Amino acid sequence: MSWSRRSRVALRPARTAALAVAALVVATTLAACGSDADEPAASAPDAAAGFPVTLKNTFGDTTITKKPERIVTLGWNAQDVVYALGETPVGMPKVTYGPTKEGVTAWDADKFDPAKTTLLDAGDSYPFEKIAALKPDVILAPYEGFDATVYKTLSGIAPTVAYPGAPWQTTWQDQTTLIGKALGKSAEADQLIAGIKDRIAKVAAEHPEFKDKTITVGSFGAENYVYMPGDPRVQILNEMGFKNAPGVEALEKTNTKKEFALTISKEKVSEIDADVLVAYVDGLTTAKFNADPVYAALGSVKKGSAYVMEDQQVISGMSAVSVLSVPWVMDKILPGLTKAAQAAS
Repeated sequence: MSWSRRSRVALRPARTAALAVAALVVATTLAACGSDADEPAASAPDAAAGFPVTLKNTFGDTTITKKPERIVTLGWNAQDVVYALGETPVGMPKVTYGPTKEGVTAWDADKFDPAKTTLLDAGDSYPFEKIAALKPDVILAPYEGFDATVYKTLSGIAPTVAYPGAPWQTTWQDQTTLIGKALGKSAEADQLIAGIKDRIAKVAAEHPEFKDKTITVGSFGAENYVYMPGDPRVQILNEMGFKNAPGVEALEKTNTKKEFALTISKEKVSEIDADVLVAYVDGLTTAKFNADPVYAALGSVKKGSAYVMEDQQVISGMSAVSVLSVPWVMDKILPGLTKAAQAAS
């Protein structure tokens, strides 16, 4: 998986027409490889574990007849929930933005076992044949923003849990709930959600300087993007007490396609300034960001209430909000957020 595609928004999550054609070709190939003789018998319902279960998504319904044993995850953080629920995926995306040497996120490093899990190169296209070769019982992708053609191809391999609303905007809570239901572990998923909510509430209580401070989260450099209120990285900061800057709310009113981030020209960056500006400057350095005449003119930069981030692992930790990434990244960002919020007072 290409982390830069989502954290910097340098590459949009929407796939190209070529990918759609590739999906159709692969679907045809997979169908041709099968026969009535080697198709498995229909699985019996596993009522004891709460199966069958049907989950709604933006493309329709997905029914899982029995508890999955072979799990493939796609997208940013489905594997985090799988690991947190005590399961191990047979396949998950390889991380290319801020990875460990093994090719996974820092917060998954102590759980990943290359002998049990195959890393899939899903940066610019989906490796359908490699996914099929893993013989998954379920494909978990409640956050990944693929289209209907890709969903149909994946569903031809195994029941696919896709996103329920807009692409790339499923809340961390809903991701956890969906995966919990898919794996027959709803109660455990609820406990995970409650634990993270308690952690966030504790942070909010310990940091009253966050309350009602306006905030903007953006990616700045060769291109400038502002993350919208529906994006999980914004939502979790809201849960910590921050509220969205007026400029962000104004942009959201123009967001007719309900995208997770919108491009903004450099000349208009001042319109989305806030009490606290969280600025990803991947491709720049903090010094270069602060020295740029446009960024240096922002009120948040002048006051010292801009939290400028260039560490890829921390940026990805903030971007891939999950029940595992939140505890990992919280300790890393709290000093910077606190300093920025106090400077804004």
